[in-house]
Amino acid sequence: MKRTVLITGAARRIGRGIAEALARTGWDVVVHACRATAEAEALCAALSTDTGARTWHVSGDLSAQDGPEAVFDDALAQAGRIDALVNNASLFARQPLACATAADFDRQWRVNALAPMLLTQRLAGHLDRREAAGCAVNLLDQRIARPDAAAVPYLVSKKALEAYTLAAARAFAPRLRVNAVAPGAVLPPADEAAREAAGAFPLSARPSVGQVADAVRFLLEAEATTGQILFVDGGQHLL
Repeated sequence: MKRTVLITGAARRIGRGIAEALARTGWDVVVHACRATAEAEALCAALSTDTGARTWHVSGDLSAQDGPEAVFDDALAQAGRIDALVNNASLFARQPLACATAADFDRQWRVNALAPMLLTQRLAGHLDRREAAGCAVNLLDQRIARPDAAAVPYLVSKKALEAYTLAAARAFAPRLRVNAVAPGAVLPPADEAAREAAGAFPLSARPSVGQVADAVRFLLEAEATTGQILFVDGGQHLL
């Protein structure tokens, strides 16, 4: 039986690339989107036509009270089973610490950290009830390896998710494996105000969406691997 993966924020950018890569390699895909519902529906149709994968679309605001639980439950109701989770949805803003408000911290915490935690918890419970094994992959950021004073609420949220990845890998073993991918400067932010120089790459090349997707797929299918963080950043975290 083919496995089914729920990917948050999958209608655009890196999430879309992950969905396309997994559908091409035999996964059925639940595409989550908050606002890009038309794009999510179009992606589902394209994946089904091009790859033969079964696809479903779920919408929902991951920052809302009970939002992550509602998204997971909707995905499960449509697909019938969830074997894996890719926590890709994320918010990014450049906010120096001196200017960051409580609302800034709360908004990014809810989407970037709390939602992945609650979704992973939901998946663990679902796998326990099925007596099945599965995997969650969290999308981090190479910034976790070094201080970034220009985006503190974002950095703190991703550092929290890093810590959760390691703790959850231990807590949910052996049924659920939990890993993470930490991309570098793959795509410029959609928000012009958040854009910045990509910086240097020790490998002299910007990582691609496809390379991030390859890393996610590896971790989803690496049955002896848990509690690992793969940096896909051209070596930026070493600088």
